[in-house]
Amino acid sequence: MNIHTIKQRFLTDLKETAVSEVISKWLIDRTPHIFYGKRQLYLLWKEKLSERLRIDSHAMCIIGSAGLGFSLNPNKQFKQFDYLSDVDIAIISNHFFELSWHTLRNIGSGLYLLDHKQKASIRDHVQRLIYWGTIATDRIITIFPFGKLWIKSLSDMARIEPTEDRKINIRLYRDYESLRSYHAYNLTKLRQELFFPTGEKLNESILEHNP
Repeated sequence: MNIHTIKQRFLTDLKETAVSEVISKWLIDRTPHIFYGKRQLYLLWKEKLSERLRIDSHAMCIIGSAGLGFSLNPNKQFKQFDYLSDVDIAIISNHFFELSWHTLRNIGSGLYLLDHKQKASIRDHVQRLIYWGTIATDRIITIFPFGKLWIKSLSDMARIEPTEDRKINIRLYRDYESLRSYHAYNLTKLRQELFFPTGEKLNESILEHNP
């Protein structure tokens, strides 16, 4: 199945199906695009990452364009996954989330030692991301106590098929509810922008976030 057909099927589901079903079908319970249908390769890849990060492989999934085959950012016009695209991983871990949030809360004067992008990332966490129970580690991974281990682990995975020579990012979620709620909010917003730009009221069953 080509990527155009996949995108059209996704958009049809986004318009007509409950958000919770879209999340399960397209973001969580699927073999990511980057693995081209090779389920066993995907499972083995997660096991290798699991060993390095010391996190259960069932608590991680690949999201973003590496998962779907195209970006869900309308500003990128659903850009197709290509050789320059990053690989984004969602990891559900209350332990690492709390450890990360503790680090951010107590950064103190260390904030002034960070570069502009890192400071902007921390502001984004305070103002938006923490509310959803998520931490984007890509720009600030070096400040976390587990940062060195994770950087090395991701570097190792960038030498393993099929993620060779790609930048790999991790987004932490406090729990599965946080993962689903964050994406439910974004998908609902996307659907409104794409299919109901005039503010037409959606069917309540379609807006349902939870399974």
